[in-house]
Amino acid sequence: MTVSGLGEKLSLVKLSDGGDKEIASCYISDLLSRVMGGAKSGDVWITVQSSINVVAVALLTEVSCVILPEGVTAPEAVISKANEEGLTIFSSGESAFSLAVKIASLI
Repeated sequence: MTVSGLGEKLSLVKLSDGGDKEIASCYISDLLSRVMGGAKSGDVWITVQSSINVVAVALLTEVSCVILPEGVTAPEAVISKANEEGLTIFSSGESAFSLAVKIASLI
């Protein structure tokens, strides 16, 4: 499964475009230090955090993309930085749990 395929299948709103990377698994956490220690390269990271630090942590952990659940969106500065750094950020009205269950069924 690729980032673009995931976006299509789950009807995600693309906030930034970082290319079509492969997805290996899913990681859910809102605590950035926990994500730095637990997320793996190729993961989809689901978080309600939408600060600029999300971009830095996503790049550090090499996640494939970030999904902001429950209708959370990101400020324009975060979207701009994500585009600049090649990170896809999506938004969804669904809960983190619902998204994770659907992602698990697709990969």
